[in-house]
Amino acid sequence: MRIAVGIVHGIGQQTWDFHAKFAARLQEAMAALNPRVKLVVEGIYWGDITDSLEKKLWERTDADRLHWNETLKLRSFVVNYLGDAIAYQAIPKENDPCPHDYIYDDIHARYAQQLQRLASRAGDNAPLCIIAHSLGTIISSNYFSDLQYRRMRPKTGVAELIRSSRSKLVGGETLTHFYTIGSPIALWNMRFEHFGQPISVPAPPLKPLGVGEWVNFYDRDDIIAYPIQGLNADYAAAVTADIEVRCPGPLGWTPASHNGYFRSRPLIRRIVQSLDRMSRMIPGGLPG
Repeated sequence: MRIAVGIVHGIGQQTWDFHAKFAARLQEAMAALNPRVKLVVEGIYWGDITDSLEKKLWERTDADRLHWNETLKLRSFVVNYLGDAIAYQAIPKENDPCPHDYIYDDIHARYAQQLQRLASRAGDNAPLCIIAHSLGTIISSNYFSDLQYRRMRPKTGVAELIRSSRSKLVGGETLTHFYTIGSPIALWNMRFEHFGQPISVPAPPLKPLGVGEWVNFYDRDDIIAYPIQGLNADYAAAVTADIEVRCPGPLGWTPASHNGYFRSRPLIRRIVQSLDRMSRMIPGGLPG
């Protein structure tokens, strides 16, 4: 069985190959557990979209002259990390003065493009596993939420990409597993009085199969990450488990643990075991 795996990065400066080492660890663990399952992995890289804006901001504000960037690089940290979250905003409301000038749509279009690459390698009907870190968990949740709740604006590049692809995978219909890692979903959902509505995992058409899961991994030292099952009754039903992990490395006991999840062996073990279990439940793949 081929399983499509999309890995989504979070805040901070990243490179297009950010996922390579983690992908190799996943594939190695799966090969040892069940060599009949092939993980087809793609990185969903969106960082260059916000990096270009952050560079323009830095130049136009002449930020090199300002305090707190000489040695500690604190202003660089704020622009690189908080800038990503500020730039990525939800879909604008009606009568918005800049309806075609939103990074939200650009990032979601890139997301759809990378899923199309994944579909071309794994198959349009391959089970889809998304492993997302940090702000990438918000982006992933919003992408599939817009599809499942029909909130995607029709006249956007991302909507056109999804329509033209005619792929169930790109359209979110084959989503079976969702792993949120170091996720600020709890903070992000403070926009809603009752903390919002989660996506359905697996995707609604796959519910009768009884496969898949949504697991939220967090490190207690990671000040960005929080459990999410307790947000409301809908999240309690949608999320299979909040699992605490200890990120490895000399800074694993500090807030820098936020960047250590991809090296966690228990996290990798849980993911490949769940994917292997699905392969045994539906050895012929997803229906239709």
